[in-house]
Amino acid sequence: MFINRLKKNAKHRRKWAKREGVSCFRLYDRDIPELPLIVDDYEGRLHASVFIHDEMDLEDAEVLCLEWLKLAAQALNLDPELVVLKIRARQKGRKQYERRGAKDQRIEVNEAGLKFWVNLHDYLDTGLFLDHRHTRDRVSAEAKGKRVLNLFAYTGSFTVHAAAGGAAETTTVDSTQTYLQWAQDNLELNRLGGLQHRFERQDVRQFLNDEAQRINQGLHPRYDLVILDPPTFSNSKGAHPPFDVRRHHAELFDGIYSLMKRGGILYFSNNAQRFSLHPDLDKKWEITEITNESIPLDFQQKRPHRCWRCIRR
Repeated sequence: MFINRLKKNAKHRRKWAKREGVSCFRLYDRDIPELPLIVDDYEGRLHASVFIHDEMDLEDAEVLCLEWLKLAAQALNLDPELVVLKIRARQKGRKQYERRGAKDQRIEVNEAGLKFWVNLHDYLDTGLFLDHRHTRDRVSAEAKGKRVLNLFAYTGSFTVHAAAGGAAETTTVDSTQTYLQWAQDNLELNRLGGLQHRFERQDVRQFLNDEAQRINQGLHPRYDLVILDPPTFSNSKGAHPPFDVRRHHAELFDGIYSLMKRGGILYFSNNAQRFSLHPDLDKKWEITEITNESIPLDFQQKRPHRCWRCIRR
């Protein structure tokens, strides 16, 4: 059943991906409830993850899932030796942020005419969140001549799209130096590097406070376009105190408001379950939910995020 479903999905999505100009896409997302794997195709390599409950035997589950995936790769005419499987189990404390390996093998993937480095082995995530393909397209279309701020930037894919769209300046903020360097590498990969691109390693909440002071002192102009795609929860070294998007998103909106021009655009997204926007936000923002428009074809079966386009009043 698993292999048949993968073959059926691949038949349609490979054609769609070629039309869209993307070389990495979702093939299977827990389609069969008894087989709760997530499988993506990265340049002909199957990258899969499965969530294992604490009481299950991790080693046995990994062996079994890897066997299924190798058989699936063969059925899809892909190299079974290139299959990558990640086991997701409940993580406590800062363990969830630890590096998983040290192969340092990056591959180049394509999206809408742009290139990105991904690492399929060393981290739980690969370096590119595939479900935000359409949101990145929106940023690219609106970035020309604008000052763009990318918060919780991860590997800078939104920054790359903004730069490709003709942004006058970009500022990329993340608390992890590894990801900031990755973002710079992605810009260089697309020959978009330059002094107009600024990188800040800092907790986002502290950055917003510091940047507001710089703007008030006339050291920086205000921003036209901001991307805010925070984690649901973080207690990493850079998060002081621990960050929870349900509790802290209104605080972030207030900080961003002080940095933006009137009429500036904020794209806000998160993947928290049972999330609700703070009811007072519409006093300062004109807010439109664009979730349905932001989710691409390969993610429509399981809604991975919610997304809003917000205009500063």
